[in-house]
Amino acid sequence: MNQNLFYFKVYKILFLTMLIDPIFVVYAYSEGLSANQIFILTSIEAVLVILLEVPTGVISDLFGYKISIILSVLCFILSNIIIMICPTFINFILCEIFMALYKVFVSGADETYLYLILDNKDEYAKVFGKLESISFILTGGFSISIGYLYSINKHYPFMLSIITCILSLLMALKLENIREYHQEIKSVKELSEEFFANVKRGFKLVFKRKKLRWFISYSAVVSFSLIAIMQTYQLFFLARRIPVKYFGLIYFLLYMVSSISSKLAHYFKRFNKYNMFMLFLFMLGLTPLLMLVPAKIFVVTIIVPRIIIGIYPSIMNEYINKEITMDRATIFSIRSLLSKIPQVVLLPYVGYLIDNKGLEYSLIGITICLFIASGILLGTHILGKSSSCIDAS
Repeated sequence: MNQNLFYFKVYKILFLTMLIDPIFVVYAYSEGLSANQIFILTSIEAVLVILLEVPTGVISDLFGYKISIILSVLCFILSNIIIMICPTFINFILCEIFMALYKVFVSGADETYLYLILDNKDEYAKVFGKLESISFILTGGFSISIGYLYSINKHYPFMLSIITCILSLLMALKLENIREYHQEIKSVKELSEEFFANVKRGFKLVFKRKKLRWFISYSAVVSFSLIAIMQTYQLFFLARRIPVKYFGLIYFLLYMVSSISSKLAHYFKRFNKYNMFMLFLFMLGLTPLLMLVPAKIFVVTIIVPRIIIGIYPSIMNEYINKEITMDRATIFSIRSLLSKIPQVVLLPYVGYLIDNKGLEYSLIGITICLFIASGILLGTHILGKSSSCIDAS
């Protein structure tokens, strides 16, 4: 194994960004935030991602992916420190600003760096899935203690998250700075010209290629649905009278599901990709409805989004990578930007429904949005196939 691949794997495994997930909503509630404010925070982050996603992707392509990876880890560490030291609503917003920066810097850089250092590009889904699997196992293992740590001191989960990310940062610093773009840029004018040229090329490619356009539209729907559903989990647990100290254990089981799914993700490439992706959306659409059923057995339906999180990213990233030959980080950033638009529009409404109508109404609202989007995506795919047949004839 080459050194870059080794350091990247260790960095990726230790960059445990989900450690505080099992207690984040409860923590925000304990500091006086409402459900609407929590979903507004997510929307603020999404707006910032929309504004910053493409510029940071272009910067990655121009100056190298290591720089973006390091900045990403630093921003995530800062976000944890801010929310731990002074958790006012204003500081929650500041935290979301740094969270947005962490996401836009890592978006595209991670996927591109791994793709470029692999000798066999067809191994991407397998390697990425394996890394995600190990990361989920570690996150799950730590998560067992998160609820208990929170019960002892609500700051302990944040401290644990900061420690693991510092270790990840040390590995990222050892990476070689790789970039696809090799032309020397000698002036600010040349830099700005190349910056806008990258953006123009990226958007042109996205809107020109039907497959790429469909993959990105699909990503937007899945991103919204996963965030909307999983942000209700802790409220769902409280409604079912589950003590907070057990949240970590529940999340451990969820992460184990994602870990197993990630490890097996590359096997799903043998199926028809469009049928598989539509099945994922149908399963996501059913999840909020089944969460409404009083019978305790239906609690297990919360594993569905974690299964999809394990399988979907590595396969989708490989398909997108195969559709592009340059400006990879820019195009992945465009994908992330477009994926955030439904979140900005719809997540505050989900929070409003929770505060004013109840959790049940919000789950129904998520389901309606998902089935409408699924119908549009399916129709687009069928029309695309029909037009391809006509063109071929």
